[in-house]
Amino acid sequence: MTSSEKLSAYELCPRRFRWTTDYTAFRVSPLRALYTGLDAGLRTDKDPEKAAENEVLSLAASPGLDVTGYDVYAVAMHHAKLAGILAAALRSSSDAPWKPFPGTDTWESACYDLGDGKPRRIALVDRWSDDRQQVEMYGWRSLGEAVALNTPVLLTAVTIGSVRERHRYSHWTRCHRHPRNRTIRFQRKTSTEDFGKTWLPVWREDSDITTEAWLAQMRRDGCMEDLVSTVPIPVPPRRDDYLAEMARLDGEMKASGATPPMRLAGCFGFAPCQFRAVCHGTKEPRPENYGFHLRGTALR
Repeated sequence: MTSSEKLSAYELCPRRFRWTTDYTAFRVSPLRALYTGLDAGLRTDKDPEKAAENEVLSLAASPGLDVTGYDVYAVAMHHAKLAGILAAALRSSSDAPWKPFPGTDTWESACYDLGDGKPRRIALVDRWSDDRQQVEMYGWRSLGEAVALNTPVLLTAVTIGSVRERHRYSHWTRCHRHPRNRTIRFQRKTSTEDFGKTWLPVWREDSDITTEAWLAQMRRDGCMEDLVSTVPIPVPPRRDDYLAEMARLDGEMKASGATPPMRLAGCFGFAPCQFRAVCHGTKEPRPENYGFHLRGTALR
């Protein structure tokens, strides 16, 4: 059984795909932790925000986040709060948990069913532009789903901001507060000017602002239109050609050896590869030489 994740990983770097499949994770990238936490929040029948936060913090505890430097706990809390507010925002239209969209005998879908029978994919992006939209629409994570499921897919892109100093800068994570009346704002409605030095920047993890109040002000400031976009992904007219290509790639994945070719594009594609020290280190490029352990059931 294959999936959009496997196809995307293999196309990016065969070695990264193979080793990710065969070896346990030494660390988890913050972006992967965000996706995993958001998934927990979307699918829980309890509090979405808490479920997302707890999942990220659990991953931060074991196996740990793939970050370096001081105060790793603060980085973990920052990403936990981001996952939590994203889950709360996406679940705000309905109390019902999102369900995994059923796949097929040969395809494991990563989409969700919100109860309308339509597959929906969530993409977390630094910024949403025409170029990024084309990349997402024509990648295996979107197009592969439409082809394999033989039905249009709804792609919901959520802009979470760029990373600076291990933090995501976006309205999900940071607001400005007036020093006197304690009002919070995110952006001006009729101007692109900053709020000025008198308004104090406040990170979500350091604030006492409730999630409801934070999201409500984001809506009043017109942030949601810029941060959440949904586009349809149609089934391509020559679907059989894509199915043949997917089958070819699946055959290559199953036949790949223990140390497939390396592609430099895979070192930082999607998220930093946890095996980059193995490929670029001084020892023989075998994960065991760098402390990695084989999974109990590796793909052969």
